[in-house]
Amino acid sequence: MQPNRVKAALREGRAVTGPLLNELRGVGTVKMMALAGHDFLFFDMEHAMFDWETMLTLTQMSLACDICPLVRVTDLSYPLVARALDGGAQGVIIPRVETREQVEAAVSFAKYPPLGRRGAGGEGRYGYDRRPPREAIEEANAETMVIVQIESVEGVANIEAIAAVPGLDVLCLGPLDLSISLGVHGRFDGSLFMESIERIMAAGTAAGVAVGMVERAPESLRRWHDLGMRFLVCNNDANIIYQAAMHDVAVLREFVPRD
Repeated sequence: MQPNRVKAALREGRAVTGPLLNELRGVGTVKMMALAGHDFLFFDMEHAMFDWETMLTLTQMSLACDICPLVRVTDLSYPLVARALDGGAQGVIIPRVETREQVEAAVSFAKYPPLGRRGAGGEGRYGYDRRPPREAIEEANAETMVIVQIESVEGVANIEAIAAVPGLDVLCLGPLDLSISLGVHGRFDGSLFMESIERIMAAGTAAGVAVGMVERAPESLRRWHDLGMRFLVCNNDANIIYQAAMHDVAVLREFVPRD
């Protein structure tokens, strides 16, 4: 299995970055994000309308471009986790995690025996490379990432137990959903929100698990990095296009005024 450079970087305490993709379907998007210098792609199958055939193409292109493909599944279930990994994803992102039992299930779905119960099959899971079964299983168990999103008061309340599950790689906040659950809708700098952040950071540090954040503006990620977060989800494809278009239109309007 292709080495997972994101997992290796996080293990060494280095930060990694990547955008969330939920609108664009072309392999050119993958290539451009890799050329831009990002480490991973966060493919969103929770809120976006990707189909599995498209996801196979995008994850395989990611592997070819040496940018780590991570897939957020719609929900925690074996068929969704297994299909994402069988298509070539190097990690799965599980939304709305609130209990230790959910994390244990996610790890069991993502890992082959003896670490889990994932079934062996699918040509894309090793990038179509033919590997001896024992070596392939051991490589997959070592390289596959399990990322869970903490997005609720209950998730924060159980964070120490969640972080302690063997096989978990990243605790990634869902900041908007967490703020809604806390009753501070979209306010990310108040004491209630920051107390939750501090508790999640402490739990991740104690368990040796990386912590991540999702932001649109890259400059907004600086404060989370300064707090010790190392899994940095920066912007999304639709907003990147919108920002660039807004800039172009603003420049054009200087010499091509509207009627």
